[in-house]
Amino acid sequence: MGLGLLHFDGHVVDNDGRPLLESDDGEELMHVEPGVTVALGSRPMESPGTLYVTSRRVIWLSDADKGKGYVVDFLSLSLHAVLRDLETNPFPCIYTQIEKGDEDEESESSDSESNDDLELSKVTEMRLLASDVGKCILAIMHASYCFHLWQVH
Repeated sequence: MGLGLLHFDGHVVDNDGRPLLESDDGEELMHVEPGVTVALGSRPMESPGTLYVTSRRVIWLSDADKGKGYVVDFLSLSLHAVLRDLETNPFPCIYTQIEKGDEDEESESSDSESNDDLELSKVTEMRLLASDVGKCILAIMHASYCFHLWQVH
């Protein structure tokens, strides 16, 4: 998986609509949080979906559009914070910064990529609006810590 925010292939889900994990790499589901709204960069908020925190990445799948989802691995998430600025967001949210891939790689991307894919590759911020922000950020921080600890060994 490359750096940055990527589309999650909507066909890679099990019968319950949960994302299929990379079990060959030991990926495990660590937390599920329904009713999470995502806002990418300056784009408007998406309709609510479900957030899946695994031992390797964060996956958000739309409840309204079954083929829509986003994924970012822990190597790309550089910051977690809780924003409580009600002028920016209607309620507290988790703010993350996303490290993009190498700029040279981006410029060499194929012409067959859609504009939406190219735009997504430029996203450097993601806000996750959840009813229980505290529980959600703890799950992401714990999974990220475990991932980075595992990477050291």
